[in-house]
Amino acid sequence: MAKVRLLPDILAHKIAAGEVVERPASVLKELLENSLDSEARRIVVEAEEGGKRLIVVRDDGMGMSSEDARLAFQHHATSKIQSFEDLSHLQTLGFRGEALPSIASVSRLRLRTVERGSSTLLGSELESEGGELKEVKEIAWPTGTEVRVEDLFFNVPVRREFLKRTSTELGHLSRQVMNCAIAYPHVAFDFQHNGKSVVEATAVESLEDRIHQVFGKSFLENLVQVDYKKNGIALSGFVSLPHEQRTSSRSQFLYVNRRMVRDRMLTHAIRLAYQDLIPSNSYPAVILFLEVDPEQVDVNVHPCKTEIRFRHSNSVHQAIRHGIEEALLGERKSLSHLARDLPGSDLQAQSRAYSGHGMANNAATVFQRHSLQGNPLPTLGNSHPTLNGFVHENALPSYSPSGAQDVHGEDIPETDYLDPVPVVLGQFVESFVVSVDREGVLLVDQHVAHERILYDQALRQMESPRPCATQRLLIPLTQELNFHQRAICEQILDLLNANGFEVEWFGEQTLVIKGVPSFARECDAQLLIEGILDELTSQNQEEVDENDRMKRLRQKIAISLSCRAAIKINTPLSQEKMQWLLDELFRCDNPFTCPHGRPIVLRMGIEEVLRGFKRI
Repeated sequence: MAKVRLLPDILAHKIAAGEVVERPASVLKELLENSLDSEARRIVVEAEEGGKRLIVVRDDGMGMSSEDARLAFQHHATSKIQSFEDLSHLQTLGFRGEALPSIASVSRLRLRTVERGSSTLLGSELESEGGELKEVKEIAWPTGTEVRVEDLFFNVPVRREFLKRTSTELGHLSRQVMNCAIAYPHVAFDFQHNGKSVVEATAVESLEDRIHQVFGKSFLENLVQVDYKKNGIALSGFVSLPHEQRTSSRSQFLYVNRRMVRDRMLTHAIRLAYQDLIPSNSYPAVILFLEVDPEQVDVNVHPCKTEIRFRHSNSVHQAIRHGIEEALLGERKSLSHLARDLPGSDLQAQSRAYSGHGMANNAATVFQRHSLQGNPLPTLGNSHPTLNGFVHENALPSYSPSGAQDVHGEDIPETDYLDPVPVVLGQFVESFVVSVDREGVLLVDQHVAHERILYDQALRQMESPRPCATQRLLIPLTQELNFHQRAICEQILDLLNANGFEVEWFGEQTLVIKGVPSFARECDAQLLIEGILDELTSQNQEEVDENDRMKRLRQKIAISLSCRAAIKINTPLSQEKMQWLLDELFRCDNPFTCPHGRPIVLRMGIEEVLRGFKRI
C-alpha cells in the first residue's frame, strides 16, 4: 500500500496559507499592497480586536470585473506577471497570486468590487468560508474594492491560539499602515480600530510632509535629507542627526523600489555610517528609499516578500553608507555643537564631532588641569553638591552621601562592596572620574554612573507600598503624539496615572500632562513622556501578566528618567562633586553596569599595572 498520498486541496491550501498569513498584520499587508497596486488614492482600514475578529480594507482603485473577481480566489491567478521573465521587470508589490486565496482559506471573506470605467456601476460580491466560494451576486457599489475578513483562523484553532493580546496585534496593524503611508504620501490612509481613529493621514505632496504628518514636527526637525546617486543606484529620504537616538530599530523604515524590506546588509551599512557617532546600543531614525534596476533585485525569496537579494550587494552597501555619511557631513556645523550633549558617546565619536580636535590630542592637558591640583578631599558630612543637570537630593530625597535614609525613614543598607568607596584623583577629559582603591585604579563614566543612581532611586520610589507622590505642574503641558505613540499610550495611560503621572487625552493626538512623579519634578515632563514611549516601543511583545506589565512600565519610566536627567559627558566637575558621585554609586546594588547594560567602571588592577611596567 502506498505511503505517499496526495493531500486534499483544502488541506494543502491551509498549509500554504501558513506561509503567507502569520497574523492579522500579514492579512492587512497583503490587502494594502493589492490596493496600492490598483492605483488607489484613498484607502480605509477598519479592524476589531486587533484584527482577530475583523479586518476591512476599502479602496477607490481600479477594481475588478466579475470574471476577474472569481479568478482572484484561485491560487496562482494574477494580473501582475505572465512569464518568469516578468519578475526581472516587476513594478508591482504583489505578483504571486497567492494572497487572496490564502487569506480566504483561513477566514470568512467577502469581496465587493466595481471596475473603474464601468458604465453601469454594477459590481460583484463574492463570499467564501474556509476557501470555499459560497455566494456570488451582482451589487451596486462605488468604484474600487472592499475586502472584509472575519474570524481569522476560525478553522485553524492551533494558529489562533498563538495570536497575541489585542493591544499587541493592534501595534502590528498600525505598523503596516505606517509602512505604506510613508512610502505613498500621495495616498490618503484612514485606519480605525474598534470604532476609534488610529491613523488618519490625508494625501500630501511630499515625503517631508508625510513625515511631519505621521511623526510630528519635532521628529522632522532632527532629520537631515539624503540624496545620493551612483552606479545606477539612487538613495533618497531622511536620517536622524546623531543626538536623535532610539533604543530600538523600530524608527527605521527601509524601502527598495517602494517595497518595505528587512535586510541585514542594509542595516549593517546604516550601522557603519553611524558607528563613530552614536553608542553601539543605540539606533538612528531612518526613512530611506533605494531605487535600483528591478533586474538587479530578487524579491522572490520569501513568501512575505520582505527579504530580498541584490545582484551587486557591495555597491548597494556602499551607496547606503556613503549616502548617509555625506548627508551627515553636510550638517557638520550642527554636529559640532550638538556633540557635547550626546549621552554615552564613545571617545572616537567625540573626537570626530570636534572636527579634528580629538580628545586624544589634548587629554594630557585636560587631565593635568582637572586632576593634579593636589586639593585635599572635602568633608561631605550631610551637605550635597549641586550639579548642573543633576537631579540631586532635592528631587531624589531618598539619597544622601552619608547616614542615608529613604523617604519613609528606613535605613538604606550598605552595599556589599567590600572596600571603602574609591578616592577621587580627578577628572579625565571632563567625562570620566579617575579614582583609586586598595585593588587598583578605576575609571568611572560620570554619565552612566549618575544614570544608575537615578534609576535605582526612581524604582525604589515607585515600588514603595505607599502611593507614588505626584508633583502637579503650575501650567499643564500638551504633548502631540504620532500615530504609533498614541497606540502605545492608549495601552499604558492607566499605568502612568498609577505611578505618579497625571495625564489625560485632549483630542485625538494630544496628551495633556498635569503632573509628574515627585521624584521627577526636575525633569522636562514632555521629554520624559516621549522617552517612556520610546522605551516601550523597543520592548518585546510576548504575553505577560498585569503585575509584570506594571513592573516593566516602572522600569521603563526609571530608564527614561535616569537617561535624560543624568549629568552629561564633557561636563567639568569639582573634586567634591566627583566624590559625591562615587559615594552614591557604590551604595547601589549594582554599581558596575547602567540600566541599559553598559559598563560604568573600568578597573586596572595592581598586577596589571606592575605587569605593564615589567615589574612582574
